[in-house]
Amino acid sequence: MERRARDYLSTARAGSGKLPLTKGDLKSLAAIRNRAVHLAIVSGVISGLIIGGGEIWIRLGLLNGNEDRALWDDPWIWTGFYAVVGLITVVEIVFLYWNALNAITKIGDVVGLAMKGKPASGLIATGLARSALEIPNPHRKIYGIDPYADLPRWRLLLWNLAYKAKVGATSFVMRILLRRVFARAVLRGYVPLLAVPLYAIWNAWITWAVMREARLRALGPSGVDQIVKAAGERQGEAWRNALLHAAGEAVRRGGDAHPTYVLLLARLLETLDRDRDEIEVDWETARKEARALATDDRAALADIIACVTVLAGKPAKSQMELLAKLDEIAGRPHDRERVAALRGALLDGQPFADTADRPNLHPKASSSIEPPPA
Repeated sequence: MERRARDYLSTARAGSGKLPLTKGDLKSLAAIRNRAVHLAIVSGVISGLIIGGGEIWIRLGLLNGNEDRALWDDPWIWTGFYAVVGLITVVEIVFLYWNALNAITKIGDVVGLAMKGKPASGLIATGLARSALEIPNPHRKIYGIDPYADLPRWRLLLWNLAYKAKVGATSFVMRILLRRVFARAVLRGYVPLLAVPLYAIWNAWITWAVMREARLRALGPSGVDQIVKAAGERQGEAWRNALLHAAGEAVRRGGDAHPTYVLLLARLLETLDRDRDEIEVDWETARKEARALATDDRAALADIIACVTVLAGKPAKSQMELLAKLDEIAGRPHDRERVAALRGALLDGQPFADTADRPNLHPKASSSIEPPPA
């Protein structure tokens, strides 16, 4: 399925990028997202009406409104019904996948994203395909860095189970509660229509989340380009070591093998002239080395790592703690709002440097930063 989805995404018009995005581009992205969400709602309404209406027809028509009959009292009726439910569910899922892939292809057109024929285009297309199919990122190391090292395995398992069961469990619990509320059998018989708003809301929420993640992954390479450019404009082995270890620590604390992180580390290793072997992150040692950097370099390090943390979405709590420590090293107060502004700039296809009064990602401009207080 992933390969099929990647091949479908390759039909997007290849481009060299059109960033920064214009207001017209942002309106187009919003329209693409809204259309995908509306189609998902329609599919939920249709499937809910068919499934809920079918159950009402069986209970009130074939079974004469007898709510006390168990499923095994009429096995052939309910076997046929749930076979139809399964078929409808499969059709709905296929439609939702197509809806997401079609919208992501259009996002690629607007952004000018190359998903074939260029370096890293396969990685980008695969990441977008996984977001459309709601496939989690593979639980594996990125150049030796394990983003899942600090995450309890039970939490990952529990989240996956809750995600899979949410619609079914919610529908089941709500039906039981409503049947308790509605004492009259006539009213209780129409409870299956609860599936209509439930499926519509669930489809809308999932599609909205998929569109947001797809937009983030489509614009992530532009953020990587800015970070790599800023990293390469400074020289010195101490700077390279501090940057590589700080970036690796930020990725490790992210708790997810996000495809943009994979692209970032690959590009950084190439820019910093390091072999693409396993990175042995030693942040404690690198932190001491970072304190010995020049004032400009310390500020630039904090700025760049702040950009790294927003590549995969909202930074994790441990990533924010890392940024606070880097700001302390840079001799300045930690600004959580600026991190949020960096994330907003990435999602809007704007340069990171436009999020503050000073262009933090440009070494020449950062020389005007005042030295940290004694």
